[in-house]
Amino acid sequence: FASPFFSLVDLASTVPFYVDAFLLPDTDLAASTFLRMFRLLRMMKVEGRFDLALGMIDDVLVAQKDVLGTAMFVGVTVWGVLSSFFYLAERKNTDMIYCGRASHCDVDDIDTSLCTFDEWGFANCTAAGCASIQGEEEEACWNVYRSIVDSSFWTLTNLFGEFPLVDQHSAWGQVLGTFTAVFAVAVFALPVGVISSGFEDQIANRREKEEEGSSGAVGGGEID
Repeated sequence: FASPFFSLVDLASTVPFYVDAFLLPDTDLAASTFLRMFRLLRMMKVEGRFDLALGMIDDVLVAQKDVLGTAMFVGVTVWGVLSSFFYLAERKNTDMIYCGRASHCDVDDIDTSLCTFDEWGFANCTAAGCASIQGEEEEACWNVYRSIVDSSFWTLTNLFGEFPLVDQHSAWGQVLGTFTAVFAVAVFALPVGVISSGFEDQIANRREKEEEGSSGAVGGGEID
C-alpha cells in the first residue's frame, strides 16, 4: 500500500462486495446500495497518477485535525442549543402532531387542533378521535418536537438548508428557523475555511521543499 490513506481506500472499495455477498444475501436494502457507492473510490488509485493530490488531502486533514476538532465541537454545540430552543418553542404546537402510525384511526379526518398536551408535552388526541390503545408501546399521535432528541433531527435538517415544516411552525419557531439559517452558514464556513487554509499551507510547504531540493542539486554540482 502506498500509505495508510490508500489502505482505507482499498478497504472501503472492497467491503461492500462482501457485505452484499455474505452478510446481506438476496436482499436489496438501502444501506447495502449506499455502500456500493464506495466502489468508486477505486478510481483514486489509477496507476498512482493521483497519489500526490490525494496524499495532500490526507496531509491536510492530519495537519488541521485539532482545528477541525474545534470546529466540530462548535457545530455540535450549536446543534444542541438550537435543538433545545426548537423543543421549547414547538413542544406544544398542535400543528406539529403526527398520527401516521395510528392504524386504528382515519389520519385524514384527525383534527390535531383538538389534541391536548400534558405537563411533559405528550399529546392526547382522544378528543380528535384518535386515542392511544392501552397495551401498545407506541403512541397513537405525538409531537415531532416532543423531546430535545426528536427535535435534533429536524434541527439538523434545518442546518443543512432544508425547512420541510415551515408552514407548521409557530411564530417563535419561524424566528428560530431564521437564526438557524444564519448559524448554518457560520457552522459550515468554519471547516471549509480551515481546510482551504490547510491546502494553501501544504502547497507552500511542497514548493519550498522543491526549491530547497533544486538549489541543493545545483550546489552539489559546483566544482571547487
